[in-house]
Amino acid sequence: MSGAARYRLYGLTVESPIPLPCPACSPSRPPDVRLLAGQPAQFETARQALQLPAASQQWFVCGTLPDGRTYLRWAELFEFLISPDARTIAYARLRRASNESFSTYLLGQVLSFSLLAFGYEPLHATTVLIDGKAVAFLGDCGYGKSTIGAAFVARGHALLTDDVLALERQDGKWIAHAGPPRLKLFPSVARKVLARGTGSRLNPGTSKLVLPLSKSEAGPPTVPLRSLYILPDPAHRERRARTAVRITPVTGQDAFLEVTRAAFNLIQVNQARLKNQFAMATNLVREVPVRRLEYPRKLSSLGAVCDAVVQDVRQPRERGRRTPSVRGSSRLRSLPRTRPTRARR
Repeated sequence: MSGAARYRLYGLTVESPIPLPCPACSPSRPPDVRLLAGQPAQFETARQALQLPAASQQWFVCGTLPDGRTYLRWAELFEFLISPDARTIAYARLRRASNESFSTYLLGQVLSFSLLAFGYEPLHATTVLIDGKAVAFLGDCGYGKSTIGAAFVARGHALLTDDVLALERQDGKWIAHAGPPRLKLFPSVARKVLARGTGSRLNPGTSKLVLPLSKSEAGPPTVPLRSLYILPDPAHRERRARTAVRITPVTGQDAFLEVTRAAFNLIQVNQARLKNQFAMATNLVREVPVRRLEYPRKLSSLGAVCDAVVQDVRQPRERGRRTPSVRGSSRLRSLPRTRPTRARR
């Protein structure tokens, strides 16, 4: 493909004619996924096959065409056509798309189909490095994953990935792959936690910003996975009223359910994908510690959250051990998570 560059993220090599906000790799490396500009007629044919109006205002549309391709559309932002083997992705930018919004959705929701096709089971998680190992925070939209990630970055820890976590088992160990070196935060959180108030809006319907990170703030391409932390639903009344940080073990069936609940792509439900998901979750919770992290939903508590997680990571594991609650706010240096593919605004 003339003028295309190749990039490495989530363990895949992606070839693209447009610049992507992730590390470039050698042109000699064969691409796993190719991006290309789609033709208007392609998308018109797809809309007709799915009986969709050209100017539909439905926020997110997903459908499977008779030839096996997947059609994705975000209203007034962009359309995508994914080949049956998910190795080719055609794109079209619509009138309200920005560079940042295009890259964010492409490298998140859209590329998750390719990850599934290559045997990965992407999780909805933000991941940071502690003592050279990956520590992941799992949760749905609005659960605080990116905010916790920003708190660790503010303390000098590198970010491995925000929102999408691709894991791979190599030589009996779980490896976490890096994603784009960026964080998505609301302006008030960006200012108070990272001391940054500028960035590009994720999309016209939200004030959330996409904040690029420096090389020193981003992790290497692959890192051994140390542990998983499950974040609670912030709408739960008792958890909203919590006044201390608490970390507790999650094992067996509960751990399995939490990991499967954290699947990033919930559209693909064919037998092969479900079998792979079951096997991944089963092996993962047997071999990697899973913990539940509960904490006060206040920015002033983030320092205590970081302290508790670091302490928990560095202590030897004991089955059934509970980390003592941590009270206080231990401030950060910089201070004075349609449902199916997480197709959120």
